[in-house]
Amino acid sequence: MSDDQAKEQLTAILEHYTTGSVLHLLADLYRESADSAQQDGDALACDRFKAIEQALFVVGLGVDAANPSS
Repeated sequence: MSDDQAKEQLTAILEHYTTGSVLHLLADLYRESADSAQQDGDALACDRFKAIEQALFVVGLGVDAANPSS
């Protein structure tokens, strides 16, 4: 997939979801990765994925607060 194709897909997604919601969905994927890493016994990867999840969630809240109609 090219960058232009990815941007087109994101544009289509943003017609139905706020930017914060998209970031929250991405955060969910990182939570799943953290859970998988924990099951695999990889504490470092688990911690890294949790930190990314938390950052995406907080940024999503901020983006939606700054521009709720985005």
